[in-house]
Amino acid sequence: MSIEVIVDILLLMGLLIIGVPVPFCFAAAALFLFLTGDYVGSNFLVAAGFNKTSSIILLAMPLFILVGEIMSTGSLAARLVDFCDSIFGRLKGGLGVVVIVVTAVFGAISGTASSAVAAMGTIMVPRLVERGYDRGYAAALVAASSVLALLIPPSSAQIVYGWISGTSIAACFLAPIVPALLLMGLFSAWNFVMTRNMPIVQPEAVGARQAIKDIGVKGRRATLGLVMPFIILTSIYGGLATPTEAAAIAVVYALIVGVIIFRDIPLRELWRIGYSAGTTVGVVMVLVFFAVMLSRLYTMENVPQSVVNLLLSISENRIVLLLLINVFLIVLGMIMDDFSGLLLATPMLLPVIRELDIHPVHFAAIIGVNLGMGNITPPTAPLLYFGARIGKTRLQGMLKPTLILVLFAYLPVLLLTTFIPDLSLWLPRLVLGIN
Repeated sequence: MSIEVIVDILLLMGLLIIGVPVPFCFAAAALFLFLTGDYVGSNFLVAAGFNKTSSIILLAMPLFILVGEIMSTGSLAARLVDFCDSIFGRLKGGLGVVVIVVTAVFGAISGTASSAVAAMGTIMVPRLVERGYDRGYAAALVAASSVLALLIPPSSAQIVYGWISGTSIAACFLAPIVPALLLMGLFSAWNFVMTRNMPIVQPEAVGARQAIKDIGVKGRRATLGLVMPFIILTSIYGGLATPTEAAAIAVVYALIVGVIIFRDIPLRELWRIGYSAGTTVGVVMVLVFFAVMLSRLYTMENVPQSVVNLLLSISENRIVLLLLINVFLIVLGMIMDDFSGLLLATPMLLPVIRELDIHPVHFAAIIGVNLGMGNITPPTAPLLYFGARIGKTRLQGMLKPTLILVLFAYLPVLLLTTFIPDLSLWLPRLVLGIN
């Protein structure tokens, strides 16, 4: 690896650490390497960027982002919250389980962890505080639960990974489901432990008949929201639609429900929804454009092969190498959002994965769990800072519950996902028959 490449990587990391917007970090790194390297012209870089951003597969990502905006504007998200609250809310600490489940479902549909924090933080943090939960704990729980958006289908993170690696997106959707369910279970268990001494105000006790009636009423109100993931996944795995087509179906469905059926999204709001989703998509596409350019330059400079050689020079033991990969991904997740981390890490680590004979579908789960953990791991933890802003609290109050969830829920699941491939490969083999 040349000195120019080493300086370029240090430049990229330095810009990220000091808080420069991520697309500008990738642009600066690509420009530095192009100016200091020996390349004939820039046409190949621009072509690479445009070819990737015009991919029909990548179109699914902005469509799912638009679905998230529609859901958070209308009452679909609130109806899902009310339904889950009718099931778990009467338990002490039960509203925390509601946060975990609904944030995971909403984050999966909207496709991004940050959109889940924004929507669920706005809805759930005030409700949790009103019930007696500590505000810092409430914001931490929303931020930690939001990373499940990287794991539960349809996940934009898995779309990006499948697009870069050339792996079946349908298989990538299925791979992280079991780790996600394990995480939800552990989050829920630790939620009950951490809230046992909080002065939580529980709803008034009712008889079994009234409780069942309440669940039925709120379940009917939430039905149209609950069937959305079913429609999306059934259309994909039933062979009726590609992920991109399924995302388009989800947009149309959300608009019909919000504008025509529930009538809680005024027509004048559609422009604001489109503008908000468009600005998010614009940032993501600029990021993809420059990340692809940088990835092409790194490939030409043999950076992926240098990473392979570096890791193999440290150890040839498979377990040690997998641990090193995990550490690298966690650190990357600490300083980058999920999209940025995937765009940088996937092309760099795929040669290592092939060398270790790890199934690319298994690696889809590994990279998703890793980057999610990094996003909520101090000291940088981009999702924690965002959660603190949305929850109107200080980061210090979020650190203790976050670290408990990271060390005693996320880390065990990460190790299980890494070293037990069947956790990730069981569903893809069952549903799609992959080897």
